[in-house]
Amino acid sequence: MIDMYTYVEVTSEGTREIGYAQVKFNDEKMILTFSNGLGITRMKFNLGDIRYVAEGQFIGGNTFTLNADGYRITLYEDGLATSDYLRNYFKYLLVQV
Repeated sequence: MIDMYTYVEVTSEGTREIGYAQVKFNDEKMILTFSNGLGITRMKFNLGDIRYVAEGQFIGGNTFTLNADGYRITLYEDGLATSDYLRNYFKYLLVQV
């Protein structure tokens, strides 16, 4: 299990959360862990339920946007290896926008 940290935006039913999160891929799951003050929010998504991941750009950095379990999730490039790491896990799901 390898993990990384990056900026993430999660949108659902009119709410939008933006934060810094740990991203892990384990047993065909993507796990996002946000630190919210004294609390921790953990979200788990089955990679098999994701139909596609749209790769785009935002202010010169790559973004990876997907829909899962009623959430729209955008992962923002934060560092040199972020895009390579995400492309490795999303390689069969990626579309260019």
